[in-house]
Formats: sequence, C-alpha cells, structure tokens
Amino acid sequence: MISFLKVALLILGLLCPCSADITPRDPPCNVNSREGNELEENLAVNQLAILHLLNRDPSETNYERMSTMESEVQEELRHLREVVEEFTTLTEDLITLKNFVYVGKFFQHKGKKFYVNREQKLSWTDSRRWCKVRGGDLAQPTGDLMSFMQKVHQLFLPYVGSAVNEALWIGATDIVSEGQWIWLSGTQLPNNFPWEGVQPDNAYGNEDCLEIICQTDGITFSYNDNACTFPRYFVCEL
Repeated sequence: MISFLKVALLILGLLCPCSADITPRDPPCNVNSREGNELEENLAVNQLAILHLLNRDPSETNYERMSTMESEVQEELRHLREVVEEFTTLTEDLITLKNFVYVGKFFQHKGKKFYVNREQKLSWTDSRRWCKVRGGDLAQPTGDLMSFMQKVHQLFLPYVGSAVNEALWIGATDIVSEGQWIWLSGTQLPNNFPWEGVQPDNAYGNEDCLEIICQTDGITFSYNDNACTFPRYFVCEL
C-alpha cells in the first residue's frame, strides 16, 4: 500500500516534473500565466506541509506523546511531594527544638521525654493544643508516679517558688464519662492512683481535668481534679 507521504510526493512530481528536489527554495515549473503563478504559490505551501510531515516521527502518535508527558509530570509531582514532606518534617523538628530548648526544661521518665512549661498558664484544652503543635501531648506518666512528680518538682518549684500552691495540667480527664478517669491514650488510670485525700470530688459538678498540685512545703505533690478552664502551667510528653 502506498503511504500518504508517497502519494503526496508523487502528486508533486506530476505537478512539477521539472523539479526533483521538493524544497520551498526550489523554483516550481515555469508557467507564465496568472494561473501558473497561483499554482506556484500553492505548490510552495504544499511543499512546506509535506516537509513538516516528513520531519515528524511516524512511530509516535500525539496520544503516545501526551501519555509520555503525563507520566513524566506525575513522576515529577511525586518527587516534589516527597521533597515537600521532608521539608515540612524538618521544619516541624526545627520549630519543636526552638520552642523546647529556649523555654522550660526536659526530663526523662520510664523511657519517655517530658517538658515542664513554667512560662505561661493556659486552660487544659489550650495546654494540650500547645503541646500538640510542638509534636507532643499533655503528659501521661506511667510506672512510679512519685518519681515522676519529684522530677517535675526539680524543674518547677525552684522556678515559681514554694510560698504558694501551684498546679500543672497533665493528660487525663473524665469528661467523656464522669468518674471514669482515662489518659489521653484511652487507658484508664490505675485503681491505686495517688489522689489527694477525698479527690476526685468533682466540686461544683465541673471538675473534669487532672492537675498536679505542688504543695507549699516545696517537696510533695498531690493529684487533684479541677475545672478544665482554669489557667495552669502544664507538662508535655514528647
């Protein structure tokens, strides 16, 4: 079967037998009439069109080319997302380090890292938000709670003083079901949790968040339930 390009070349050869090389610069057949001049112009246009076809790769259709380009674009987008995610992670780590290094102190307890915020008092909800923005959450200590409290004391009381009672929020609440105290992880507080005296007493019917109270002796702590809206210092867990 004769291809379209061969047919086009054959037609041009028939129209202009005096020219063997079909380039736009070659003069067409010598025709003196006005019709001949028009034929000359049309022939030049057709020659350019055919040369354009000859320069195309016949093995690759427009659809194939578009598909290839789409695949390349998708691959570049995937790579870009990876770069953005990595950059975001590094940025968040930098923000975390900046906020924690220059404000307050860290301590280790049972393989976890904790941070005592002694710079500002916030509600329980805002305290939790502050910790989460920096990659953590309110503290959920396990194991020896007395040891945990002593470490908090070492960083907290020397800063705020021991003349008055001060308190810090940590990550437990019974807001979902009154009397059922759970850590933010969903784990229930142990039955032998060292509440202070008759606590928790849900005074005024709205004490749903857990705080650590620093006693005035500057040594001991106690656990108490209190209204979540009260401003308190707080302890973050990383």
